[in-house]
Amino acid sequence: MSSAIEQAKRALCAALERAGLQAETAFASERAAARESAVAVVGLRRGESRGGGLSSYLGRRQEGSRWREVYGLRMELTLSLDLYAPAELGTEGCDRALETLHRVMLEGLPSGLRPKELCWEEAAWDQETAMFLRRGSLRCEAVFTAQAEEDNELVTDFILKGVVRQ
Repeated sequence: MSSAIEQAKRALCAALERAGLQAETAFASERAAARESAVAVVGLRRGESRGGGLSSYLGRRQEGSRWREVYGLRMELTLSLDLYAPAELGTEGCDRALETLHRVMLEGLPSGLRPKELCWEEAAWDQETAMFLRRGSLRCEAVFTAQAEEDNELVTDFILKGVVRQ
């Protein structure tokens, strides 16, 4: 299972993709010139754990005939949301990507990602990628749960709330 931070970044990318905006957690600037549409690049600017790891006991949940202990973990994250648009789209490409981002913040995030503040800068030409760039960030709370089997008390991986396990 991936780290909690990677889960949050991937969940945000998936929500943006569902809304029609290309999204990645890593950006190869050498391939930027080949892009024909805007892309959001999601990263981590800052993070802080809340709840002291396993001290956040949430209770028990029954699954069939088995009982599981449920624990929670909260993280305060500031995710970077850098919006790149090809030269042909201009700053308007960044504007449209920002509108999609706002729509996702209002209605498209999993329940474990709770937005608090979305900030962005003016779109400007980025010499390194030969694209327009609007730097932004999302301050949010990420909520994770983990379960322990009743008989062996082993805690399984923390999973972002509202994300289906694959």
